[in-house]
Amino acid sequence: MNDKEAIQQLEQSGNYRVIERLNTPAFYNQGDPATLRTGIVIDVEATGLDTINDKIIELGFVAFEYDAATGLVYRILHSYAGFEDPLEPLSELIIQITGITDTMLKGQELDDDLINLWLEKADLIIAHNATFDRQMIERRLPTASRANWACTFSDIDWQDEDISSLKLDYIAYKLGFFFEGHRAVNDAQATLHLLTKTLPVSGKLAMHALLARAREKSRRFFAVGAPFDRKDELKSRGYRWMADFIYNDRGKQKKGVWSKSVAEPEIETEQQWLSETVYSGKTPQFTFRDISAKERFSIREFDAE
Repeated sequence: MNDKEAIQQLEQSGNYRVIERLNTPAFYNQGDPATLRTGIVIDVEATGLDTINDKIIELGFVAFEYDAATGLVYRILHSYAGFEDPLEPLSELIIQITGITDTMLKGQELDDDLINLWLEKADLIIAHNATFDRQMIERRLPTASRANWACTFSDIDWQDEDISSLKLDYIAYKLGFFFEGHRAVNDAQATLHLLTKTLPVSGKLAMHALLARAREKSRRFFAVGAPFDRKDELKSRGYRWMADFIYNDRGKQKKGVWSKSVAEPEIETEQQWLSETVYSGKTPQFTFRDISAKERFSIREFDAE
């Protein structure tokens, strides 16, 4: 009995589910896509989670061709993995999570020229949790700020696809594969691989669903001067408290605001809710910023106009 027959027998029993190890192919589809584009899936490991002060210690990416109309992925163009010495000792937690040690990083530098070359070629950059990766990468490599970005963490409705956790390894498991995680290029390869899968409920190709969301316009609201007694309503509606947001209120500088991003079709409804529920018919003070894939997930998304 070969492997394929053994797998079929196990799964047909209803008592087992077999998942495969990710072995990244040289291509996923062959042919000449009608609307050929270049994409990059990118991932970083860092000294911590502070996008302002922590440093990148590893960067990995996979560049690939895709069809903008269908979302089909074609050739793998290039893969890269590189370390960078942060010139400070790693915490025990980071060593434990990533498996990266101070010895591995000593004297290492990222290949800026190579990374920037591919960043400039990319029509779209993709990350799993792009809010973290984009802000870390743009601080280190400003070329990335000119690109369109998308996020497999937030641009696909995993809950609607009956996938309850947004962790990359769990999504991979639900889509039928596993990989060695917490190293940058491995995570990038796994992220690309999940984009080639069919989503379990909607039946859509994951990359097609991602592209559709990335193309949407959105508006980020800042509920400036919202009454304190409205905080529970704001929180339950999905607003997030931004403690470091600074704004001027009648000539005085204040800090902290509730903020939320909504899709374009929901903008009018959200503005009405803010006016009627949060500001209770008083002159609303909220501000906003309109967002496209050029700004989404960058620090610029969180600057009110």
